[in-house]
Amino acid sequence: MESNDEFKAPDWVSSDSPPPALSDKQKRVLNISLFVVVPFCLWAGWFEFGRAQSGNWRAWVYTFEWPFFAGVSIYLWRRLSKGDIPRIPRPDLEELAKEHDGKEEQ
Repeated sequence: MESNDEFKAPDWVSSDSPPPALSDKQKRVLNISLFVVVPFCLWAGWFEFGRAQSGNWRAWVYTFEWPFFAGVSIYLWRRLSKGDIPRIPRPDLEELAKEHDGKEEQ
């Protein structure tokens, strides 16, 4: 029989302690990703603007969509580089059990 450790959540998910700080390698990868993604998104927006100018009506959507992606990547980079890692909320099992028992009685 297999152990349930395979499906166990990491400690930072299941505990109330703050998540671990980013390592130097993780920071480097995060910075390199940002400096590749943002210029690409801005270039793609400029490229789509040229296509939109030549009469491709659908390219107008992409003209604004690619810079939006650049903004989202900057937002995520700032959030992750500060150590604000999204946490998975833990359910209140006692409250859920009470709610479940209340439904069965009805």
